[in-house]
Amino acid sequence: MATLTDDQVDYIIEDVRAHGIRLQGLQDNLVDHICILVEERLDEGEEFEQLYASIVPSFYKHELYELEEEALFLAEFKGPHLVLSRGQFFKGLFTIVGSPYVIYYLHWWFVSRPTGDFRDNMDVLSACMVFALFPLLTTVVLFLTPDRFDPLIPWRSKVLLGFRPLIRVLPAPAIG
Repeated sequence: MATLTDDQVDYIIEDVRAHGIRLQGLQDNLVDHICILVEERLDEGEEFEQLYASIVPSFYKHELYELEEEALFLAEFKGPHLVLSRGQFFKGLFTIVGSPYVIYYLHWWFVSRPTGDFRDNMDVLSACMVFALFPLLTTVVLFLTPDRFDPLIPWRSKVLLGFRPLIRVLPAPAIG
C-alpha cells in the first residue's frame, strides 16, 4: 500500500479547512478517513489530485461543511435520538396508526370468531375498515400535501425522534 507524502497530507488538511470544516476533532477524523481511502486506491496508479477529487464528494451531498453542521446539530441534542427521512417517518406512522385494526381483526379471526357464519366475518372486517379509515386517511393526506400548501412536514425534511424533544421537524436543505 502506498503512503502519502507530507505535502499531500498538508494539501488534504488545507482543502478540508477551505471547505468550511472548523471543528478540530472533525477535521482530524475527516483527514484520517480521506488519507486512508486515498492510500488504498493510490496503488492502482491514479494521480493524487484526481483520486482525491473523486473521493471527497462521497462524504457529502452538496458541500463538505454539511458534515460540520450535522455534527453540531446532533451535539445539541442530549440523549438517544433517531433521525428519519420524511418517508421513513410516514411509513412508521402509517404502521402505528393501522396496526391496531389489523391486529384486532386477526385476533378476532383466529381466537374469537364464531364458526361458519360469513356475515359475522364481513361485519367485523367492515367495522375495522370503517374505524381505521379516518386515521389512515389523515396520515395519507399529511404525507401527500405538496410543498406549495405548507405541509406539516415539508418534503425533503428530516424528523428527529427522541426524548428531548419528542418530535422535531428539521428543515429541508437549501438547494442551489
